Amino acid sequence: MAAELAILERIQRKVLWLATWMVHWANTRPNADGTKVGGHQASSASVVSLLTALYFKALRSDDLVAVKAHAAPAFYAIQYLRGRLPAAALAELRSFGGLQAYPSRRKNPEVVDISTGSMGLGAVQATFGALASRYVADHGGAAAPGRVIVMVGDAELDEGNVWEALAEEAVQGLGRVLWIVDVNRQALDRVVPDARTRQLGAMFSACGWRVIELRWGRRLRALSKRPGGARLERRLEAMSNAEYQRLLRLAPAAVRKALVTGPGGKADATLDRLLARTGDDEVAALVGDLGGHDLAAILAALDEAETERARPSVILAHTLKGWGLPLAGDPLNHTMLLTPAQIAELRDSLGIAPGAEWEGFLPGSDEAEWVRRLPPLFTPPPARAVPPIPFEIDEAYPAESSTQEAFGRTLGALARLPGAAAIVTVSADVAVTTHLAGWINRKGVYFPTPKPHAFADLPLAVQWKESPAGQHIELGIAEHNLFLLLGALGLTREMSGVTLLPIGTLYDPFVPRGLDALYHALYSGASFLVVATPSGVSLAPEGGAHQSVITPGIGVALPAIAYFEPAFAREVEWILLDALRGLADRTGASVYLRLSTKPVDQSLAPPPSPEYRACVLRGGYRLIDARGEPGWDPEDNAVHLFAAGAMVPEAVDASRRLREHGVLASVFVVTSPDHLYRDLRGPAPYLETLVGADEEGVPVVSVLDGHSHALAFIGAALGVPQLALGVDDFGQSGARAALYRHYGIDAAAIVQAATVLLGG
Repeated sequence: MAAELAILERIQRKVLWLATWMVHWANTRPNADGTKVGGHQASSASVVSLLTALYFKALRSDDLVAVKAHAAPAFYAIQYLRGRLPAAALAELRSFGGLQAYPSRRKNPEVVDISTGSMGLGAVQATFGALASRYVADHGGAAAPGRVIVMVGDAELDEGNVWEALAEEAVQGLGRVLWIVDVNRQALDRVVPDARTRQLGAMFSACGWRVIELRWGRRLRALSKRPGGARLERRLEAMSNAEYQRLLRLAPAAVRKALVTGPGGKADATLDRLLARTGDDEVAALVGDLGGHDLAAILAALDEAETERARPSVILAHTLKGWGLPLAGDPLNHTMLLTPAQIAELRDSLGIAPGAEWEGFLPGSDEAEWVRRLPPLFTPPPARAVPPIPFEIDEAYPAESSTQEAFGRTLGALARLPGAAAIVTVSADVAVTTHLAGWINRKGVYFPTPKPHAFADLPLAVQWKESPAGQHIELGIAEHNLFLLLGALGLTREMSGVTLLPIGTLYDPFVPRGLDALYHALYSGASFLVVATPSGVSLAPEGGAHQSVITPGIGVALPAIAYFEPAFAREVEWILLDALRGLADRTGASVYLRLSTKPVDQSLAPPPSPEYRACVLRGGYRLIDARGEPGWDPEDNAVHLFAAGAMVPEAVDASRRLREHGVLASVFVVTSPDHLYRDLRGPAPYLETLVGADEEGVPVVSVLDGHSHALAFIGAALGVPQLALGVDDFGQSGARAALYRHYGIDAAAIVQAATVLLGG
């Protein structure tokens, strides 16, 4: 064991050096704009021992790891030493096309298991990844991989989304999950408050986790067994975080004085005797002897956690931020960089020869042989085929139907087909009100262990039967959890080789609640569907708290997800099926489907045809063509009405009213403002195909049940005047007609806007 620890000690010194050096290099290489590159030397140093124990001893080839974002340099150094990155890659940290500032599957999939970056989000998505792999195993997929190991900083746990996730019932049974908390007591700006540090163990315990704490290193533990030694440990543990951090920055002689001086300035004779034969430098080293830097203690803690199978575990590893560096413990070291002189001194102290800064382990060395004998790190398995998703479903829709109702009917019909085996739905306590009842009755609710169905003998509209065979996952009311679980489910193809087709439903007004998590899930490379309903002010009596205004803009702006807002039931079916096929073969982006509860006359829709379907999926189509009407003149009496979703009937009505006054209005249904906008960058924008060359100069009125700017680009793209109508303020309660009139999105408002554009 001593020989192994000696090798691991030399390995961690190399990791510390490379992590520190690559950040230094990134900030000293030629930089044309002079911007500070940064790189978190202190945050990397605090977890060097923890990462060394993991990657050079404890990890198995089926373990997945989510590394805390600010430790990316140390993580990359380890990937280099494990032979998965060339030295040249380290030199390109934070450069264009090089290694990302934070671990990213999207950008560096060759080495990164799980994306981290935005504080707290990567840790939670990784944890939900363990639930996703359990789901896959319970549904006949590959056996669940090894552990999911999550490393986070203690300040990262200030994020409320972390505790929302840990409180979920299903998480409490994930025995494959291990969190390692880097308790370095420092945030970006301040020392972490004492209450938070002292509450951590109790908070994890309250969530059902096994807690293992690494407080002190072996030297301090050994000293505490000597007469009076317990007094020193109590003295250190009684200190506030700020007092302890200050102690770390004192000169060695001052450290001794601060330790033996008790309240009121009186010397503690017991401590004075205990430390009498210990030199000042050694006393200062004892103060910083923490369990998170004791390789033997870390390995023992990892072994202890490995014995737990019934519940997740957490190791609270106390560390020094900046361990081994001259900035260790400095309260402002988060963004600090070592000076050239300090780098040279560190290089000399670690035995690195000038010119050999990028060298790894010498061939034939004990360290190189140690690495050679390690099991390989995680490699994704090959993907399995997914049952086919049809292009159409033979489903009938009522003469008046909302797009929300159409979604429920389509999914219910799909539940009877083989392709439904890959679908998993998720909701944050709104499954029934987002029309998932039919799906749930056919497929059941998923929970890792069977639960008794307390209402089985009662006639209920929804049979809430929970078992490992279910295909719906119900969460508490937390949109961050919803999006991060979708992200985890949307990566099972990459993690286990089994492709799931995740569909998450929520109220459209609550999309902004979880926007940070949605962005992270997309950035991580996950593929999923978001079905948000009801949207806009059409759910009129509910008022502004349950009405969405800004979500169309979110749909247009978010990368890696396509936003659709269909008008008719058949369009919902086509978009949903096309999105599922894109997820299945990874040829399509994730999809955000914004739906409405407003019943719409389905006879207004064109008859189904391949051409109609193709236009819907591309982003829009012409519903009413005024060009063939008598007297049509693009320079005098013509106008284009572009409408999305629930507002199409109003646009059709406005077109009729305008015709009565001699104005001929074509109506265009915009099924995806997102597609129309993004397509403008191409050589032949689809919007120009929709509007013919013979219509040059025809002005545009646009309308949607959401913020007007989501369609406000159309006039500029066509080079014509435009009035964009929409809901640009908070909603309020009232009848739908009254709200449409108040916000200026009813047929009369469309007519008025068209009249203004034509000079009337």
